[in-house]
Amino acid sequence: MASRRPSSPQCARTRAGVSLVEVVVALSVLVVAASIFGQMLISTTRLRQVNHQNALAADAARVVLERMRNEPLLEVYRDFNEDPKDDPKGIGTGPGHLFDVPGLEAAEGAPGGRVGRVYLPSVAVEVAGSSGTGGASGVSGGKKGLGGGTDDSAAGAGATQVQWQLREDFGEQSLGMPRDLDGNNKIEAADRSKGYILLPVKVRIEWKSGTATRHFELVTQLGDYRLAEQP
Repeated sequence: MASRRPSSPQCARTRAGVSLVEVVVALSVLVVAASIFGQMLISTTRLRQVNHQNALAADAARVVLERMRNEPLLEVYRDFNEDPKDDPKGIGTGPGHLFDVPGLEAAEGAPGGRVGRVYLPSVAVEVAGSSGTGGASGVSGGKKGLGGGTDDSAAGAGATQVQWQLREDFGEQSLGMPRDLDGNNKIEAADRSKGYILLPVKVRIEWKSGTATRHFELVTQLGDYRLAEQP
């Protein structure tokens, strides 16, 4: 019976080297797989958070629009414009053009620290006289500031004050402006806040999401399409 030769030291070292390479390769594969899994987990968590924030913003925008639709059309502009002094039920009683959304953080520099804003074809106009009934002495270029409001320091006879007006000549493509708002087939540079049948509205919500800023918008037109009552 033939006797087996003892393994040489060189063969033993070769097998040990092969085993070490196999271990290193296996560990490398495990590290790469763990890294990919971790990235997928982080991406899934971020996507879930973004979807949740988008849902909050969409629901809040729809709530604001539904609130507008539930009001008499001719009160919507005064309730949701920049000037709290013309609110139909008294000074400061309307919701205004800025609003909060629970669960969303306002972006840096947001007006009033709020995440939501209602945009209307509204223009700040300087009018003569303390009562604000005088003729317009000048029109600002678009919206005057984000906070809105009336200039209280301009009281007194002969002084001017800022008045927010609903204007057909307001230039904003996202609102479909300029356009006829009172149904006379004309686009006029006059206040239509007390006599309009169509009101373009944009609700924009902008919030901070991680290191980025995200936003959601809804644009629509409110109108009174009810038939006039026959006597």
